[in-house]
Amino acid sequence: MLCIYCKKPVFGNIGLTVPKEGPAHQNCYQANQALKRTFQHLEIRELNDQELKELKELVVAEENSRSRSLDDDGVDLF
Repeated sequence: MLCIYCKKPVFGNIGLTVPKEGPAHQNCYQANQALKRTFQHLEIRELNDQELKELKELVVAEENSRSRSLDDDGVDLF
C-alpha cells in the first residue's frame, strides 16, 4: 500500500490509516495536519475571499462581544 501523501510504500508500525482516505506514514500525516489550515473541521484554505472576509468579521464581532462582557461588571467608576 502506498502513502496517500508521499506515494511511497507504507510498512508495519510506521503506518496508519487515515479515515476515508487511505494508508499514510505517521510522519507524513503529522506534517500534513500541521500544514493544513483547519479549525473544528472547517477547511479555511477552501474558503473563497468573500467567505474568509465574513468569517473574519464574525470572529472580530465575537471577540468584541466577549471583551465587553468581561469589562462590564455592572459598576461604573468615575
